[in-house]
Amino acid sequence: MSLAMQRRGYASRIGEIALWGSAAILVLTVHIAAAALLMRQEPEELADNGPQAAIMIELAPEPEAAIPDEEQIATDTEDRQLVETQQTEPVEEVEPIEEPPPVEPPPEVAEEIPEPPPEPVIETPLPEETPPPPEIVETPPPEPVDPIEQKVTAALENVEVPLPVTRPPPPKPVQKVEKPRRQPQAQKEKAQAKVQAKPSERTAAAQTSSGSVASTMSPSTWMTRVRTKIARNARRCPSNQKGIVTISFNFDSDGNIGRVSVARSSGDTRIDDYVVSAVRRASPVPIAPAGVASLVTQSVECK
Repeated sequence: MSLAMQRRGYASRIGEIALWGSAAILVLTVHIAAAALLMRQEPEELADNGPQAAIMIELAPEPEAAIPDEEQIATDTEDRQLVETQQTEPVEEVEPIEEPPPVEPPPEVAEEIPEPPPEPVIETPLPEETPPPPEIVETPPPEPVDPIEQKVTAALENVEVPLPVTRPPPPKPVQKVEKPRRQPQAQKEKAQAKVQAKPSERTAAAQTSSGSVASTMSPSTWMTRVRTKIARNARRCPSNQKGIVTISFNFDSDGNIGRVSVARSSGDTRIDDYVVSAVRRASPVPIAPAGVASLVTQSVECK
């Protein structure tokens, strides 16, 4: 729309410039014609009515002057009046003819060609595939988890396990064989029973020591089991009190707990004594694998 208006304004300006130009050319032409006409006319001799200077001239006798005809005088007078009227008549100015502004043709509107409707797409239905029957996966039932063992395992993740220190195995105790003395029959039977019991104890100790040597348990698993067993014996504190006690204890190759001491007290002697007794009740602990130190420091929570 703005482009069409600009074109119309530009065309109207061109028309005005052409109109004024033609009018100026016409006026200039008229002026040039009038000037040429005036230049063609002969200039009139102005009659000198003033007195002339007196000149003394000796003349011949005066001839008789010829009287001009009246008709000639009248003709000269008419010619003079005609020339004067032509000079005094004003030149009529020709008014410029206003040309009508050019009519711009209406802008051509491109006819919109209707697009043909798209051809309908016929969808061929695909055959429905029957889904395979879902496979039934039997999930094994979850193994029961001991809450105490779970707490001990969580506590083990935050506790630094001391590096294992190899220590030489303790020497085997040497049993003294007492010489049999003459005793009554009853004492002899008791002595025989003791003698029979000692070999059985020795065989049990040998089996235990052989089991300790053959143990393939990892140090972390062994520590978890030890702490779980101690935690089971220290479930309830006396007088429904709570506290955490850090204890240290040592054990032998058979898992028997020896000296038990409090490394860090809970602030209550009753709780400390209760945890010490719980550790002693946990003896014997599982046989330690090779390379594990015989001194253990553990924090026990009493609830």
